[in-house]
Amino acid sequence: MKRWQFALLMLVAVGCICLSLVSIVFARQNQKLQADVQAQQVTINKGALSQQIGAKLVREMAVVAQTDEKMKQLLHDNGYDVSNNSNAAAPTP
Repeated sequence: MKRWQFALLMLVAVGCICLSLVSIVFARQNQKLQADVQAQQVTINKGALSQQIGAKLVREMAVVAQTDEKMKQLLHDNGYDVSNNSNAAAPTP
């Protein structure tokens, strides 16, 4: 093998090693980003669950407001209109 062939092969080998290291670094960064996205998704899911619980709570409060004037006033003060013939609270625009 001639000297220039050896130098060329060594250059290609060093290039492959460098590209392998870059690939490893990017893979680790990708894993960190995926963990961050998963944590954000958990937070979003908790918010959606809280919203569902809040809506159900307002509906239950509306049912109680049919017989409790203080509850009806509380809902009205917070922007919910409870009619006497309805079992659900509807927010006022």
